[in-house]
Amino acid sequence: MDIAASSMPGDLSQWIMKHYDPEKSQMVIPERGKIPVDAASVHRIWGLPNKGRKVCYEI
Repeated sequence: MDIAASSMPGDLSQWIMKHYDPEKSQMVIPERGKIPVDAASVHRIWGLPNKGRKVCYEI
């Protein structure tokens, strides 16, 4: 898929946040399973860089 977008619909954003488990870094899809959302999976799926300095943030 080659999808270009500069924004995300509000309903989709809310759905993603509702199904994301930050403690386990995964999406939990009811009756379908779990999808890991970590640096390695984001790099593999989206091709984004997985190197350089760590990003510091607080939850």
